[in-house]
Amino acid sequence: MTRRGRLVLLGVPALVASSILVFVALAIVFSTLASPAHAGVEHLAVDMDSYAHSVTVLQGDSLWSIAGTTNPNRDVREVVREIVALNELGTGVLQAGQRLFVPIPK
Repeated sequence: MTRRGRLVLLGVPALVASSILVFVALAIVFSTLASPAHAGVEHLAVDMDSYAHSVTVLQGDSLWSIAGTTNPNRDVREVVREIVALNELGTGVLQAGQRLFVPIPK
C-alpha cells in the first residue's frame, strides 16, 4: 500500500474521530455553563417573612427535592432558581443541617 493510501485509510477516520471528541467536549462544557445553577438572577429587596420560610436540609436532600416538596404546583426549575437566589448559593452542594430560605407557595 502506498503512503497516500495509508494516510487515507488511517488518517481520515482518525481525523473524524478526533473531531467528534472535540464536539462532544465542547457540548459538555457549554451545557454546564448554561445550567440553571449558573444563571444570572437579579436580586430585589423583599420582606422575607411574607416571601419565604426556612427549612433545614436533611441527609440526602438536594435543591430539586426541596423545591419539589415545598412547592409542588410550580415548575421545579423556577423554584430551584429562587432558592439559589434567596440563599446566594454558589454551588448546588448542600450540607445536612444547613438552613435554607425557600419561597412560600402561592
